[in-house]
Amino acid sequence: MDKNGFEGIIAEFAPRFERLKQLARELRNVLFPIRDGAIFTGTFRENDIMYDGMIKAFNSAIRSLGEEEQANA
Repeated sequence: MDKNGFEGIIAEFAPRFERLKQLARELRNVLFPIRDGAIFTGTFRENDIMYDGMIKAFNSAIRSLGEEEQANA
C-alpha cells in the first residue's frame, strides 16, 4: 500500500481517534519504511531498529496526549 492509500485509511479514523493519527503514521513508517520508492517488507538485520522505533513512536504519542490533557485542564 502506498502512502496515499494509507492516508485514505487514516481518514476513516473515528473522530475520537483523531489524536492517534500521527501515531499510526509513525508506526507504519517504522514497520514498513519506504526504500527506493517502494515499501520495504523485508526483515531488518537488527531488531532494535524496529523495536526502538516503535517505543519512540508510542512515547511520543503518550507525551503529546499528556501535554494536550494538561493544556485542557
